[in-house]
Amino acid sequence: MIHTVFYVIIFFAALITSNVINKVFPKLPLPLIQVVFGLILGVLGAGNVLRLNPELFLAFIIGPLLFREGEEADIKGILKHTPTVTLLVFPVVFITTLVVGVISHSFYTSIPLAASFALGASLGPTDAVAVGSLSERFDFPKRTIAILKGEGLFNDASGIIAFQFAILALTTGEFSLGRASTSLLFSAIGGALIGFSVSWLNRLILTLMEDVAAQDVTGYLMLELIMPLLAFFLAEELHVSGIIAVVVAGVMQASGFKKITLFDAQVENVTKTVWDTISFILNSIVFLFLGIELEQIITPIITNAYYDNGRLLVTVIVLTITLFLVRYIVLSVYYAIIAKKRRQKFSRYVDDILLLTFSGVKGTVSVATILLLPAAISQKYSLLIFLSASVTVLSFLAGILILPIIAPKKEEKVDNVARIAILTSVVTQLEKESANNKNRLGYIATIDNYQARIQKLIISQESAKMTAEFNDLQLLILRLENEGLENAFRNNEITMKTYRIYQRYLKELERSIVHRFVSSLAFAIAIFLRAIRLVLSNMLHVNIAFRGKKVRKLIGDSRTEIRELYFSNTTLIMEALESLEGVYNAELINYLQSERLRTSEQVASGGFINRIITKVRPNNLDEMMRGYYLERKLIFEYEAKGDLTAREAQMMRKNVNALENYSMNDQHSNLLYDFLEYKAK
Repeated sequence: MIHTVFYVIIFFAALITSNVINKVFPKLPLPLIQVVFGLILGVLGAGNVLRLNPELFLAFIIGPLLFREGEEADIKGILKHTPTVTLLVFPVVFITTLVVGVISHSFYTSIPLAASFALGASLGPTDAVAVGSLSERFDFPKRTIAILKGEGLFNDASGIIAFQFAILALTTGEFSLGRASTSLLFSAIGGALIGFSVSWLNRLILTLMEDVAAQDVTGYLMLELIMPLLAFFLAEELHVSGIIAVVVAGVMQASGFKKITLFDAQVENVTKTVWDTISFILNSIVFLFLGIELEQIITPIITNAYYDNGRLLVTVIVLTITLFLVRYIVLSVYYAIIAKKRRQKFSRYVDDILLLTFSGVKGTVSVATILLLPAAISQKYSLLIFLSASVTVLSFLAGILILPIIAPKKEEKVDNVARIAILTSVVTQLEKESANNKNRLGYIATIDNYQARIQKLIISQESAKMTAEFNDLQLLILRLENEGLENAFRNNEITMKTYRIYQRYLKELERSIVHRFVSSLAFAIAIFLRAIRLVLSNMLHVNIAFRGKKVRKLIGDSRTEIRELYFSNTTLIMEALESLEGVYNAELINYLQSERLRTSEQVASGGFINRIITKVRPNNLDEMMRGYYLERKLIFEYEAKGDLTAREAQMMRKNVNALENYSMNDQHSNLLYDFLEYKAK
């Protein structure tokens, strides 16, 4: 039991680590990182403990993901492209089943043709999760996204049904096209009816709760989370398509009349947050399990002397090419017919064909499907499982490598002029009000928050090259500040209290760095070293304090210490910036030097230190609320004048609401700071 829990902890640690790596190195696709982590876990023996149960995997992982996809699907867009979606969901899947089956049987004649068709059926559908993870990185046309979404919602069901027909033929030795078609129709319609019924039942329960004034956000959320599981298992129990039941339930869940009430607004906010978290976890689990299963499936085959590894490699490559080729040919024929009907040139549709072709990657669903082979068959034909897993990975890698070449990259269009103007106006108004206010420090801290937001917006407006240089120099300043702080603390020139206050200032400086424009490795190393230094310094101080060593007391004039430390670091920074003249943009060097001198003047007067201390122990809630009020007022005025679109204004108001909710939270505390304050008394 403990052994299993240990691997589960490592599993979720891998989820977190993979996400962190992706944030630090955004060019590395998150799914690829997670597959690699899965392989590592597999090598470490995780596959012996964390086994993939195909049926439970489809129910608890794929089912909820498809349910959420159905909730968020652009049904209007999908319906608009129904012929193309239908083509990809049914004909492409079944043609792929037949072609892949024939080719794999020709390579390994010892495998019955029906078993080869089972392999083809597992590789027929695309993986909605894998497709979604790839499409997020590119600027696909809306029609392409709609088609891929529609295909991803329904082709799992067609693939599983085709797989079941192949298994039936393998086990019984009989196959009837008429009976298969009837069974397919029954399974699809039955699944759709189950999904509709579950959605109707959910709405009935919610209506009853509303009638008796028993509305509850938590209860609503629990009902929604249960829906995909109920739909799937009920459908499977009645021997119809559980996947279609889940998708239809999700689509119906989002198709109801939107009521503008406080309860519905609360529900929307909570469900979105929860589903975003669940979707991320489930998506990550998909790719981690893919890596784990790969190690368990591939290793026994390639180490088996019975199989020729060269022949295996050729087979995998040929099958992968076949998957994309079938998709390309069918789509080309389809769009050629459309072009002829509309009297248009075929070349107009080439880009769409290529995008739809190489977006047809496979994923864990294919592996889960092939693992549905009866135990006796799967042991006998383990090669089928190997081929399915290998082709899945190779198709996924092909999508990662080819799509960046043919798909237009997402371009971030930055236009922050209106936002900068709004925040600047707020700062101007706050400065006027602060002149005659008793809590001037509160206003100063609030203005600093707004100034930091303005600086980020201004930086994002500049060219990538200019922004990259600015952030490189900021990273240099951060390193020099760190070194100066550590030297001062090591030489017992500052107290722990001062150390913590200055660390907070450095954290603010760190946040100002837009790390996507900085060397990811340099940024990661700098932050990691700062974190290590902070932990070690805290540990050292606590150990000394509790052992009763005679060191400088935790009291003292932090203002004086901060002033001296800042001036000392300023000398180092100015010298470093001067040495970089001619290497970096001269205007940037001059700007940073002038900013450092300006803040040095503030430090000399004591204002800057007041700001740092106020940030550590904030006492400016009223002033922050005033700022948010002014910001909302200006957003409304700019929207009314047409300087902001409705969507831009909505996003800005959403950000203000989030900041306000965070500021109103009175649970924030700095435990170590409070402890030090207590010790100092």
